[in-house]
Amino acid sequence: MSDGRVELSGATVGYRDVGSGPVVLFVHGVYVGGRLWDDVVDKLSPTHRCVVPTWPLGAHEAEIPAGVDLSAEATARRIPELLEALDLRDVTIVANDTGGGLTLASLGTGHPGLSRIGALVLTNCDSFEHFPPPSFAPMVTLCRASVAAGRGLMWFFATRPGKKLFFRQVCASKPSEERIDTILGAFATSARSRRDAVAITRSMRPAITEAAVPSLREFAKPVRVVWGGADKVFPKGDGRRIAAAAKDGSYVEVAASGCYVMLDAPEQLAAEITATAPR
Repeated sequence: MSDGRVELSGATVGYRDVGSGPVVLFVHGVYVGGRLWDDVVDKLSPTHRCVVPTWPLGAHEAEIPAGVDLSAEATARRIPELLEALDLRDVTIVANDTGGGLTLASLGTGHPGLSRIGALVLTNCDSFEHFPPPSFAPMVTLCRASVAAGRGLMWFFATRPGKKLFFRQVCASKPSEERIDTILGAFATSARSRRDAVAITRSMRPAITEAAVPSLREFAKPVRVVWGGADKVFPKGDGRRIAAAAKDGSYVEVAASGCYVMLDAPEQLAAEITATAPR
């Protein structure tokens, strides 16, 4: 295992590089970091090379210089940029939550790094008109109305009651407090990271994921949708819509899982990744 850093459009992104074999790149959502994927990485790394960034989505440790674009559109562009920067090829991108919406949006950027993608595995995520998902929309509205109020909201989600509330929404299982703090990373400890989280949240809008649909329809590589059927956040039908829109799409439902399939059903998700990844 090795740790590294790479600069992507002005933002320093830290990542872990674990294992060897076909490459799998992970894209998490807002307010959490790359450690979200630990259980799946543990199962994949004996046979796959797992590249696990903590994207600048609110749990990042590196300070982002003033003026660097942290919007959803900018983060979407950083995904193929990272593929080029690390010279990764035939990559299976595994994405969840906001990260799924950003991965879909990346397909429309025209970045040459997109040619390095070999497959997508999308778990419960933003798509179509749901960016943000319905239950999350009031948070976006608040962050747009008042940056100060947005910072206060982010602070609440870093408190013990806030963390419990957040993970009750995204998991069918109950992670330990220690595990939750590991997943949240700097979001739980850094006012600066939470400040960046407000900027990211303010940028979410349905037009971004709606504009990604034509690129998804033209994407010629496999798209495997692994959807938690007990999700309280993303509409259940959206997973099927993603699979139906893709040229080579397929859908599997994990009945007892919430939004965070990697926590509720890591073995099944790892098996679906293995079955989908180019060999």
